[in-house]
Amino acid sequence: MSAEKSLILIYGICETPNILWDASKVSTDTRAVNRQYIRLSQAPTDIRIGDRGWLDLMPDQLLQFETNEDIFIFAKEALLSKAHPFSKPLRNALISYLTFVEHRSIELQKIKKNTPSDALFCSPEQICFSAFLPLPHPKIPITDEAGKFIGAASFDLGFHIGGKTHLISFSDGQFLRKSERELRQKLLKESDRFILTELSKPNDTINMDENFLSGLLSIIPKIADFRDEHDLPHGLYYPAGLNKLNEILE
Repeated sequence: MSAEKSLILIYGICETPNILWDASKVSTDTRAVNRQYIRLSQAPTDIRIGDRGWLDLMPDQLLQFETNEDIFIFAKEALLSKAHPFSKPLRNALISYLTFVEHRSIELQKIKKNTPSDALFCSPEQICFSAFLPLPHPKIPITDEAGKFIGAASFDLGFHIGGKTHLISFSDGQFLRKSERELRQKLLKESDRFILTELSKPNDTINMDENFLSGLLSIIPKIADFRDEHDLPHGLYYPAGLNKLNEILE
């Protein structure tokens, strides 16, 4: 297996990426996205909050929710749980981004209100599931020429959009260890699927850091227009036959 084809992105709290890397090589789970890592060679062009794999809900679990808004709140809490409790800048970034998604979903409903669609799928509470999935603590395992794990290039936040993986660091001039810098350089040299960016640390806020969002949107403009008119947005539940609605409405 080539290094490019075997690339995975580990996300969430993980102190032992080498163990996950070894497990991924022998796993019989062929899904592109699961709760711990993403097989990048199999990943869809965009990875969204409503995509299956990272937090699938079973039919019996849905009984605890009354509205799609409740499900999105659950998704937000699940994403925040993947951030280390002491990683305050990352938690602030996730809160700002998810708040932005809610506000932007309302705007997108108004902008695209004349787009033919089922009323169920064009409410802001449903549109928000089309937003791109933020990936806390993304780590890319790095191997030597023999395929042996030598370390993991670590970042603060990631998104997979347009077939590229955006890796974001909140440095603010903070010193980067030589070993970490070398792992990042090796990663970027061996694959062109990654885009590395540095942003200022988000401020502590209960809602949204406008400066952070402005910086994020400047490097990934597509984040602001996440509503895909060709696919129906749905959230974290996949009853049999739901995807066939796309074919019926086309």
